[in-house]
Formats: sequence, structure tokens, C-alpha cells
Amino acid sequence: MERELLLFSTIEPATVAQVDAWLSALESAGARVGIVRINSLGGSWHAGQLIRSRLLMSKVGVTTVNEGVVGSAATLIYAAGKVRQCQPHAKFMMHRVSNDVGYTDEDGLTKALGAQRALNRSTAEMYADVTTVAADEWEKKMAAETWLKAAEAKEIGFCTQVLAGNTALVEPDATMSGADLHGFYMSIISPPKEMKLDEVRNALSLAGVTLPANATEAEALAAIGKLKNQVAAPAPKPEDEEDDKVAKLEKRLAQLEQGRAAEQNTLIEGTINTAIAAGKITASQKDTYASILKADFTNGCKVLEGMTGRTPVTRRLPTAPPSLVDATRNDWDFEKWSREDSEGLRAMKSADPDKYQNLLDAYTS
Repeated sequence: MERELLLFSTIEPATVAQVDAWLSALESAGARVGIVRINSLGGSWHAGQLIRSRLLMSKVGVTTVNEGVVGSAATLIYAAGKVRQCQPHAKFMMHRVSNDVGYTDEDGLTKALGAQRALNRSTAEMYADVTTVAADEWEKKMAAETWLKAAEAKEIGFCTQVLAGNTALVEPDATMSGADLHGFYMSIISPPKEMKLDEVRNALSLAGVTLPANATEAEALAAIGKLKNQVAAPAPKPEDEEDDKVAKLEKRLAQLEQGRAAEQNTLIEGTINTAIAAGKITASQKDTYASILKADFTNGCKVLEGMTGRTPVTRRLPTAPPSLVDATRNDWDFEKWSREDSEGLRAMKSADPDKYQNLLDAYTS
């Protein structure tokens, strides 16, 4: 049973299932606490809201930790922590909710704008619940796209504890983009080292301690503690015999760890190469995702499985001849785009967000 969950990628529907499975395992084992470590620029607002609700409803006391960057939808998850920690150089980013325009008529667009305003207000109220800042002020901060440093988040209550800093680290350049900040923090996060319950059970058996097949983590820890006490105050036996038992146990544990590391590296290499071949990640991201898989192989695989292969932007743009797109459509307003080529309008939102926003602002002003 994993006490920690790593959310180091885009927040999407698959992430909801990942968090639910993790919490369900903790709840079934009777665990009282868990930790969600986050380094994500965000993703789906609806997925973030579902995860937030699941965390708040659970009897497990969850601590959320900002390991580098927590932005957009990821802030909803972070805010659900009963304890909210962050690294001293961590950053938070809050902005307005965004969504694809699925309508081409005036009434539909008006409804879509109303829905967006409602979601923005809901988000502002969620921030207000865990801070000293009112919802009206949060709406203004979201409209301006606000970035908070750790100390600023602590001052308004969004973060409840800033962790002790590592003196070997330096703060990233203030001019870094959000994506570069994410990569920077991914490069300095050290994956946790944890031995699996089955490995602990096998190692204990070599020392004469047998655990049942359905033993819980608490029972394993109790058995380890009992073994330590026996070693600290052994029954009258030849001293060399007791030392030999401990030495064998330590050697076996080391062998298990080495074997597990070698097997894990092989699995990680194959998983990463498959993801690259499928277009889910790029070769330049190989080391980043290798670190994620080393930290939590099971959940890391789920993240990669939930990702879709990237489609080049050029394949999503309108299929009309370049001369028609560049010359004739330059004079189109938002309404004409919606009526004549809604698919092209959606492609513009991804390929040229500034142009898309300018057209939308002109239409709604």
C-alpha cells in the first residue's frame, strides 16, 4: 500500500480514477493519513473538481504538497488538503477557467459565456474557503492570471506550511515560462525509496518471522519492531550466531533492493520507449518521465496509458489552400468563423490563442 501519490503530469479524467484507486486502498487498509505530492501546470477543470471532492469526502487525512508548480486545475486538488505544504521555491498559478466553444449560433455562445462565468465564480469561492482573500478579489486575480510564491501563499492561508529549504538549490529564473518551471522542478525532485510489502515479508522470513499472506502494513511494521527488540536484547545464545542471523538478513535485503532496481530500470526503459514511439511524450522528456516512473511505477504507467499521442498542429488546421486561409479569412470576425468553419476556429484556439482571444473579445464587447 502506497502512502504517497505523485501527480506530476496533466490533470485529466484518467487522473480521477488514479486518485480514487489510491484513496480506496488507503481506506480499505484503515489508514488515517496520506500524502499527495503535486507538480502540475493543471489540465481539466472538471477532473480537478472531481478529485477535490473525493479528497474532501474521504476519512483519510490527506496532506497536499507543492513540489514545484501547482497551477490551474491542480490548485483545486491542492486546496483540498487538510494540511497544505509547499517547497520554499514552489509557485502557484491561478487563472480563469477555459473551455472549447461548442456552439456556432449566438444563443449558444451566450450560454457558453454564462457557463464560463459560473465556473470562474465557483473556483473563486473555493479559493476563498481556504484563504483570507474574498471571492470577488479572487475573480480579479484569476482574470489577471496570478502567480504566487510560497511565502505569499502562506501569508493568505492557501499554503499552511512552507517546508525547510535545501541550501544546495537555487530559485529558478523569474523569466521562465510555466512549462520551463515544471521541467525545472521535475529535475530536482528526488523519487522516494520504498520497499514493497512482499519484499519485506520475504526478508523477514529469512530471520524466522513469518507473516500471513494477507498481512497489513501495520502488522509488517510491528514484526520488524519485534525483530529489532530481539536483536537489541537477545535471548541467551552464542553471540556469533545472532550476529550471523542479522548479517544474513541485511545481505538479503540488499540483494532484494539491487535486484528490484535492475528489474525496475528495464521496465522503465521499455515503458518510456513505447510512450515515445506512440507520440505520447518526446525523446527530450525521457529523463523526466523516467524519474516519475522510478518514484511510483504503477501510477506513472497509468498516467502514460491515459495520455494520447500528440497530433501535429498542422494536421489540425483548416484544409483550405494557404492563400485562402492567409488572405480571405484575415477579415473574418468571430461570428463568421463560427458559422463558416467552427473546426478551424477550434484549431486557432490551440495554434494561435492570442488571435482567438482578440476575435472573442471583439465579439462579446
